[in-house]
Amino acid sequence: MQIRPHPGLAHLIRHYLVLDGSSAVNSMHRLFADGNTGVVFNLDSAALCTAGNRPAQHSCWVYGQVKAYHDLLLTGSINWVVAVLQPYAAYHFWKVPATEWFNGLFPANEVLGRGMDRISIELAKAKDLLARVKLIDTFFLQEIDQNPYPDPLIIQAVQYINEHEGSLSLEGLTKNLAVSERTLERKFNLQVGVTPKRLADIVRLTRSAKRMQRLGARQLTGVAYESGFFDQAHFIKEFKKYTGITPQQYHTQAHPLALNFLQL
Repeated sequence: MQIRPHPGLAHLIRHYLVLDGSSAVNSMHRLFADGNTGVVFNLDSAALCTAGNRPAQHSCWVYGQVKAYHDLLLTGSINWVVAVLQPYAAYHFWKVPATEWFNGLFPANEVLGRGMDRISIELAKAKDLLARVKLIDTFFLQEIDQNPYPDPLIIQAVQYINEHEGSLSLEGLTKNLAVSERTLERKFNLQVGVTPKRLADIVRLTRSAKRMQRLGARQLTGVAYESGFFDQAHFIKEFKKYTGITPQQYHTQAHPLALNFLQL
């Protein structure tokens, strides 16, 4: 289930994603890049870890831009509210250079302080989902109280990439924004964590995954061309690079809990 944030947060938070105990656990899950960062509020007993490590239970995790994908072992019972952030929002909220969070999944209290534990405890005690959403809205509104607006150049760049569904050239992007390639890449590395080209590739890939959910794997050629790939072979290669599986496997074998979060 997706829930819209407070209107004053819409430029920073894409949506809140609710995942509950009906989701399967005690198995491997895969999180692949979708261009966004996020905060996972863990309201039950779920513990997770990257492959090869011991599961750890925390009340809240934060994750940065994903290089390609993470395989995560999940145990316990899922009751999560995930704040799915705009690509630049984590930097705006906490001023941590986005490259420091690149390809990482961290206990929130270790990188953002004990206040993250307090908001998680309040969420767990809340009576219903509506009350929880209000608590999260209030938390993020307080985080931006003194500085509500991110870098307008980055906002425009991300909007332009999304409007073109990732199918655009870096030259076209910089020309439209009247900015040098060097300046744009420097700002992206600091505030987003990946280059504009990398973000465009990820956006194009996630739009193709949405098309597959709608059209089905039998129409891979159509999905490939609609998503701006040269041909089906190019689409399959890029899809597997970011997800670790082929489009056919994504459609027939994986069990998506969200577009980019799969039970394997």
